[in-house]
Amino acid sequence: MDEKLNPLRLVLLTVLIGYFAFLFTRPQPEEPLVTQVPAPATTPAPTATTPAPANCLGQITQVAQGVNEIRLTITGSAERILVYTDQGNITAATPEVGSAGEYRIRTPSPATAVQLDDCPVLNLR
Repeated sequence: MDEKLNPLRLVLLTVLIGYFAFLFTRPQPEEPLVTQVPAPATTPAPTATTPAPANCLGQITQVAQGVNEIRLTITGSAERILVYTDQGNITAATPEVGSAGEYRIRTPSPATAVQLDDCPVLNLR
């Protein structure tokens, strides 16, 4: 009996090829949770020298930054988070990027500053 044509080997080979074909052809999930806004060309870098306005209800208590994401811990409440990067600004709605005071936002490059609603900007450099 010729072992090259063994039906069990053919079935295993077909299953392996099908598995790897599935891995490489499945659609990648999209990230519609944040919107990227191009950086304004004439606006200077944000600073935190202005006092907090009366409608600033949230405060950033912790920031952890990776290469392509930023994680925030917030006390209080906020409707949106604005993340400044060298490749543009990202605005994220807080209910879509986290809960219970912990938020995670994907960024195209490391963040340079972050802001909650109309609160003062927190520089990260």
